[in-house]
Amino acid sequence: MRILFTVSNWAGHYMCMIPLAWAFRAAGHDVRVACPPQQVQGVMATGLMPVSVLDAPDMMESARLAYWVLAINTPPQSGDMPLPLHPFTGQALGSVRDFDTGTLSDFWKKTIAAVQRSYDNAVDFAAAWRPDLVVYDLMAAEGALIGALNEVPSVYFGPGFIGTVETEPGLDLVSADPLSCFAKYGVDWTRHKIKYAVDPSPDVAIPPMGDALRIPIRYQPYNGSQDVDPWLLGPVKGKRVCVVWGNSATGVFGERLPALRHAVESAAQLAAEVVLTAPVAEVDGLGSLPPNVRVLRNCPLELILPGCDLIIHHGSANCLMNGIAMGIPQLSLALNFDGQIYGRRIDPQGATKTLPGLLFDSEAIDKALAEVLFDNNYRRRAVELSRSVAAAPTAAQVADLLTTLARTGELTAADVADLVAGR
Repeated sequence: MRILFTVSNWAGHYMCMIPLAWAFRAAGHDVRVACPPQQVQGVMATGLMPVSVLDAPDMMESARLAYWVLAINTPPQSGDMPLPLHPFTGQALGSVRDFDTGTLSDFWKKTIAAVQRSYDNAVDFAAAWRPDLVVYDLMAAEGALIGALNEVPSVYFGPGFIGTVETEPGLDLVSADPLSCFAKYGVDWTRHKIKYAVDPSPDVAIPPMGDALRIPIRYQPYNGSQDVDPWLLGPVKGKRVCVVWGNSATGVFGERLPALRHAVESAAQLAAEVVLTAPVAEVDGLGSLPPNVRVLRNCPLELILPGCDLIIHHGSANCLMNGIAMGIPQLSLALNFDGQIYGRRIDPQGATKTLPGLLFDSEAIDKALAEVLFDNNYRRRAVELSRSVAAAPTAAQVADLLTTLARTGELTAADVADLVAGR
């Protein structure tokens, strides 16, 4: 069979899909990954075949623009939020008023053209390649259009904590067809029409799925690959804390992130070792760090976390799911509204704690860090949560079920129940 994945230009949205693509390949199916040009190297690094027919606005520019809008509409008494970066240059602003809104017209024209071009290119490629099944990520709904036009099943694959039909403002991404990309081809589509959704979320924090048939899948961490640093294989002396200083944090908010910086210093006082993984371009700009902080350059979390007692991060679903899969307590300093929503959904399980990362409160960070690091209940609950996630069907099992979907054109709740029961 021919299996097509459509993925956006934000790697964190599709990394969770890689094990499923591998499973299809291992089962002998022909797999292609339709992606924007920016993701060609990342897809190639997974051993999969990219097809760079998609297009999209620059996600970093879009995220910086969203933060600028938030900052300009936030009253001063709301807290000491860091100033936004210039949405298009990424340079520091002296004031939120320093951004020339007159440049927005060209940005929106460019964005609209890119999105419409992406859908047209996706349709043309699919017409030539003729997939039997399409799997698409959160921001690559081109896959849903391909499925409708080619009369083959299409399947939404979420990164965890984000459903098909969201009830929370800020998570309802690409909810309908605002640019008439579907309507152009005579297809009426909203996220309410999604029929099948693969979801790695823990069963205790399943997001809203509307009428979609949820297909659970075991979360298998994938964050790129690199040579293993021998230091990671050595013994751990005392408590070890991992801090993720990710591209999405610095690229959107800059290096001036007091909460994240304070977390590094606070962790260094409480733990014997702190492992900081950061983008290559940011490592040299971190400045002086405590002597027990070791900096690794974009090191995959699956290499770091097995020896850690705590992970501190910026609140992405990718980081949360990695920590959950590996049974590590977490402190999320959520930089975006979506990260705070994830926290509300998973924090009640007692394995994670979420604080707003943009409103710097050193006392709250110190207290939360000490609590999560030294309270054994967090470790116990994290291990229990990990075991529940590990009980979900494997990527190979889900690939087999989706092959049945491609062959028959339909799945039922009974099919999913059999999958979960291992029948």
